[in-house]
Order: sequence, then structure tokens, then C-alpha cells
Amino acid sequence: MERLDELAKLVLRDLSGDEVVDGPTVSYLPGECEGYVEVLIADSAGMACGFTVNTAEGDRGVLYALADKISDAFVELYSVGLPVVPGTHRPAVPAITDDVVVWKDPNNGDGWSCPVGEYRQGRA
Repeated sequence: MERLDELAKLVLRDLSGDEVVDGPTVSYLPGECEGYVEVLIADSAGMACGFTVNTAEGDRGVLYALADKISDAFVELYSVGLPVVPGTHRPAVPAITDDVVVWKDPNNGDGWSCPVGEYRQGRA
């Protein structure tokens, strides 16, 4: 679970914006099927979103799944779509490009992108 937590922290680092006052807590439980983990994202008020991740997909697959599902959880918990494509109000979406999990502009496939975990550094 330690590696899963490290990958989740990369995503959370990118999603922690000014709009989110109290960051969420993340917890993990073994899934019902072998290789799967149940992930629960909860805010300070007790609201929570859960989803399942297949850990057999390797780091790249797990990071992509976490980026996709945790960003959806932020919309549910905080009513914000994060991270935002720089210069717009559009939330970025996760994608795999050249074997790297990135955030990208959903409206411009070849435009802006940023590796997951590096959004804050590249946003200045």
C-alpha cells in the first residue's frame, strides 16, 4: 500500500488548489478481487468518494487510474475541477503519452500537457 500512497500523493499535490481549504484523507482496503484495492477519499466534513484500483496494472496504470478517479472525487467533494489548464477554466484530464501519465487539455489534444505530480512546478 505504500507505493499506492506515494502515487496518490503525486495526484493530490497537483489537485491541492486554493479552492480546497482542508485536504482530503485517503485510505485503502484490500478489494474483493485479488490485485484490486478499494480507495476512499474523504473530506474534513465526512463526505467521501470511493473507487477500485487494479494494482496489477503497474505504476503507470495505477497512476492513470488514480489521476482519473481522484480528480472526479474532487469534483464530487469540492465542486471544483482540478487541475485547471493554464490560461483557461477547463479542468485538465489524465492521459498516457509516450509511457508517461500526464494532465492534458481536453480541447487541444496536442497542446498543453504536464506530467502528473509536476503541475504546480510547471504552472508558474
